[in-house]
Amino acid sequence: MGQDRTLARGARAFGALLTAALALISLGWIARDFARAHEVIDVWWNWAGLPARAEDGVWVTSFLEPTLVLLYSVAAVTAFRSSSSAAILTCTGLLTVAVRVPGLWNLNADWMQGVPDGLLSKVLFSTIAAIVIGAVLVVTAIAGRHPTHAGFDGYGPGPYGLDGRDEPDPADGPPSGPTRSGAVAAFLLLGTCGVVLAAWEIRTWQQYGWERYAHTLTGERGIVRLLDAPTGWTLWAVVVLSLVTATAALGGAPFSRPLGLIASAPLLALGVFGMAFSLKLDFFRHLDDLGIESRLHVLTNVFEAAAGLAVLLALAKGTVRDSPAVSPSPDRHLTTS
Repeated sequence: MGQDRTLARGARAFGALLTAALALISLGWIARDFARAHEVIDVWWNWAGLPARAEDGVWVTSFLEPTLVLLYSVAAVTAFRSSSSAAILTCTGLLTVAVRVPGLWNLNADWMQGVPDGLLSKVLFSTIAAIVIGAVLVVTAIAGRHPTHAGFDGYGPGPYGLDGRDEPDPADGPPSGPTRSGAVAAFLLLGTCGVVLAAWEIRTWQQYGWERYAHTLTGERGIVRLLDAPTGWTLWAVVVLSLVTATAALGGAPFSRPLGLIASAPLLALGVFGMAFSLKLDFFRHLDDLGIESRLHVLTNVFEAAAGLAVLLALAKGTVRDSPAVSPSPDRHLTTS
């Protein structure tokens, strides 16, 4: 009754392999852009949103690619050995689907001109593959769970896991949630980021009008890099992710820790590449000369980067909450009915 559920060893291995495959897909397209760039640094400035020329005039990757490669690499390693592997795979899969879905209609759009058909087909195929893999990750996290063993206490041998192992596997224990201080920090930082980004999007909506702003959500005639997600779509996805994580962290939900660590990745990336853009154009040096909104945009990028890093540090350490199904010590085991 009320048992925590963890991911079976086979499901964790399968999920880790799928996540590694996602990393390789993104890494392959990054390598392609490096090969087409006049200078390696041009790829970085392309990610930062600055115009740079590719050999064939087409960039495939955006700032999402290096962000996802790092995220997938860490997730593939930790998912296999973590008691929070189900949450890690679920969050990774959902984020993948969220940022790749717009490619399904944009890469097939009539306005997508000037791109070689062979390249466009390959990018579309990899987009479909990423969406399918993301969905399979979620299914794996749901279908591969089994009850946490009630005797998992970390002391001595016992019948741990489903494969007959005599030694305890940390991944078979109850998932670790955020510490109290980490939960409060995540709530404040991610909640603030979500509100600030939502306010900026509402302001952009007011300035553009709905007809023009809708293009930032769909990507119509606004996609410069083939694997890029529409600006408004991406930012609203980050807003939802940040606010959901903040709420879950405040309630101490165990899944809020991996969710928060994953949510901090796009937030940190938005801040870092936004700051790179500002540095390249000397916005920091001439901050006093900028208009109030431009100045606030620059400072928002700094806040995003700082908040993303702070959330990573706040949630780096987890804690296992007491559960009726899990006895954390021999003494407690004796007193639990």
